[in-house]
Order: sequence, then structure tokens, then C-alpha cells
Amino acid sequence: MMKRVLAFLVMSIVTIVVPHARQLQTPTDWLWRTDTPSKVVATNPVPKDGWYFVAMPPGWHVTTGPGTVIYHPAHAARGLFALELEVHLFPGTSPSEYGLFAGGRSLETSSTSPEYVAFVARRDGQSAILRRTGAGTTPIRDWTASPAVLPHPGGNDTVKNILRLDVTTQEIAFSANGKEIVKMPRADVALDGLFGLRAGPDLNLHVTRLDVTHKLAPAK
Repeated sequence: MMKRVLAFLVMSIVTIVVPHARQLQTPTDWLWRTDTPSKVVATNPVPKDGWYFVAMPPGWHVTTGPGTVIYHPAHAARGLFALELEVHLFPGTSPSEYGLFAGGRSLETSSTSPEYVAFVARRDGQSAILRRTGAGTTPIRDWTASPAVLPHPGGNDTVKNILRLDVTTQEIAFSANGKEIVKMPRADVALDGLFGLRAGPDLNLHVTRLDVTHKLAPAK
């Protein structure tokens, strides 16, 4: 009987200690720029004046208050490259956008002239390509419904979308879930620069992959 009691006590301690030891943390080597000033936190529930960003293998979990871009300052994409994001959208009512951005410049919080181009989807299954310059955002390709983008039908399930852009010497192809949505001349869209995640206001997301491929072979 004494052995059973001791075994129960050991298991109880492990149950208490292990979650604490594995407490989720905000990555210290990633940076972000929120649309309005906000404090990042690594605990739930998220306060009204904050937003949530933690490493949660596989990937990261993000719950926004204001919209934000998240990026690693040591990683940039230039020349011939491809970017791919695998993201899960959780239940909610926010119609905000989520997806990739590239061509990032002056993203530091102190800068008044951030620039990037975002390839994004939203809950209703539409996608867009948006250019951010300073405080304004303008569409390169406005919101358009596409069978390639999976909408969130409501309920308690999550929806996974894989967004990808491929940059060649002549053009840029934008696709979702392996299906091409649109191609544009490369000269029309400047994508060299920092890249990362764009998440609009009041979204709950889990990002399982953010991949960059640099193409080294000669290309036309």
C-alpha cells in the first residue's frame, strides 16, 4: 500500500512540474511590427491591450489584437525564390486577412515608412495581394473569390490553407493549396527583402510551416 501511495505522489509531482518546465515562450530571435502599439504576451487569456505569439511545435501560435507582421531579421528572400506558408485558421468572426508577406523594408517599430507586399486570404475564402507603404495599404489584386482557398465554414473546426509564391526571372506565381490563382510580371511587384507572416486584427492562427527556397540553378 505504501508503494502505491509513493507512486501516486511521484506521478502527481511530474504532472505539476512538467507543464511548468515546458511553458510556452515568445521567440526572442523574431521581430514584429503591430499596426497599433500593443504588448506581446505568452500567456492566456490575452489581455485587451496585448497579443499572443509563442513557439508551439510544430510552428508558432498567434492570437492578434491589432494586426501585425512577424519576421526574422536575419532572413531575407532575393533573386529567384519561393515562399510557402502552412497556416490553420481557428474559429472566430474576424474577417481579417492572414498569409505571407515579402519585400519587407523599414519594418522596425521606429520607422514611419514600412513597406511590404502581402499575399493573403480571409475567412470567406477570398484572397488578395496587398501593398503596404507607410500608413496606407492598396490592392495590387483586390479581394477575389477562388476555389483554391478554403473558407472557414464556422463551427469548432480549424481550416488549413497553404499559400505559396514563386518568383522567377520573368514572373511571380501566387497559389493556394497547390492551385495557381494568378501570375504577374515580376517587374510589377518588388518582392526582394524581408519576409514573414501577416496577420490582421482579432485572429487566432497556428502556423505549422514558413519555408523559403532559394533557386540556384540557371533559369530563363
